[in-house]
Amino acid sequence: MPGVPVAGKTGTAELGNGLNNSWFTGFAPANDPQVAVTIVMEGVDITTGAQLTSPNAKKIFEAVLNK
Repeated sequence: MPGVPVAGKTGTAELGNGLNNSWFTGFAPANDPQVAVTIVMEGVDITTGAQLTSPNAKKIFEAVLNK
């Protein structure tokens, strides 16, 4: 997020059927947290998980911090 340091961690759990559970957990601003977010996508491929978790967390951070 431009101008706001964000701390976060991504994760993936293989389900054994070619799909994964993907997640991102983070908080912002990193040095004085005002919002914490966890996004979980169940039963998705790696690319879909990456396209949906962190970018959607960014949208939530922006919505909360720019209110």
